[in-house]
Amino acid sequence: MTPATHPGPSRRRASSVLAGLTLAAACAGCSHAAAPPRATATTSGAATSTVAVTAPTVPATATPSTTTPAGTTTLATATAATCSVPVLRLTTTSGAAAGNVEVTLVFENTGTRPCTMVGYPGVAGLDAAGRQVVQARRTANGFTGGIPAGTSPPHVLLVPGASASARVEGTDVPAGTQTSCPSYPRLLVTPPNTTTSVVVDAAMPGCSPIEVHPVVPGTTGSEPA
Repeated sequence: MTPATHPGPSRRRASSVLAGLTLAAACAGCSHAAAPPRATATTSGAATSTVAVTAPTVPATATPSTTTPAGTTTLATATAATCSVPVLRLTTTSGAAAGNVEVTLVFENTGTRPCTMVGYPGVAGLDAAGRQVVQARRTANGFTGGIPAGTSPPHVLLVPGASASARVEGTDVPAGTQTSCPSYPRLLVTPPNTTTSVVVDAAMPGCSPIEVHPVVPGTTGSEPA
């Protein structure tokens, strides 16, 4: 009986290697699912960045929406002329509280184009003869209105029919040794950055220096703090 022969270790290793090579060759044409691509930056981020830093294109003839009475965008005001007396109608409202008297100057754009206002109106107190006897001090705010301390006067864009306003303040309470105070029966008002004035019948007491605050959007003469 012929004894069974067994391949030695060397032959077994050779067979294994040969089988591995055969399997690799057989699978050389196998198809495999492609590995998922590595995450890369997309162009959407760049587009967002560009939008954030690029100013919107505004036609030179663009007119702000008339649904809001006034705006404060510097971009829009760059194409608008300064509001002046020929197109501004000036009216006043008055009030008093605890000895403080205020007159609100309301400027309405009666023209056909937008115009812009920024800063302080010129205000002078007139005596009964119409002479200028006092100039209002320019202050950001007072007892009854104005703009928050430390802020700049807003650029107010007035579309046709819209209004802006500013407050004038004074007191009717004598101070110190005073027994009475001067009173100014009329005011001479000059819109900001213009030279043509309007006289308004609005009395203002002068127990303390009268003050005028910057023009703001709307008709209240005051911006919230």
